[in-house]
Amino acid sequence: MSGQQIQLAPVTAENWKACIALEVAPDQKDFLPTNLYSIAEAQFYAEARSTAIYNEVDHLVGYALYGRDLATGKWKIFRIMIDRSHQGKGHGEQAMRAIITTIADEPDGDEILISYKMYNLVARALYAKLGFVEQRVDEQGQVTAILKQSCAEIS
Repeated sequence: MSGQQIQLAPVTAENWKACIALEVAPDQKDFLPTNLYSIAEAQFYAEARSTAIYNEVDHLVGYALYGRDLATGKWKIFRIMIDRSHQGKGHGEQAMRAIITTIADEPDGDEILISYKMYNLVARALYAKLGFVEQRVDEQGQVTAILKQSCAEIS
């Protein structure tokens, strides 16, 4: 993981097709909607940021959707995924840190929500490592966690 640098960029007319071609591993498909769905959904929320994730050589490795949660008004990472061919290289953690840093620069960016399936153990461990604290689990097994710390503490 040393020396790698993740870059975040908006999803645009030039890269959206590459974003929808990204895939998670077969056993991860139940964890989140497709990138096509997420990109479409983002078009209806002014505060949503549909984001391409690039590695240090400008190769597209993942996708994220974050913004203000309409229900709470808090910042939320709605989706993050790393393509199956790029998993296990530290890109997910680096992308999360980059997103957290970006949100921390926004008004009220000191609290960030994230939701995930409780049986997504890899994501659960990563989010805990980054300082997210689980708040509740709903009847469908969806966990909501919150990060309440400054970006400087996790960089």
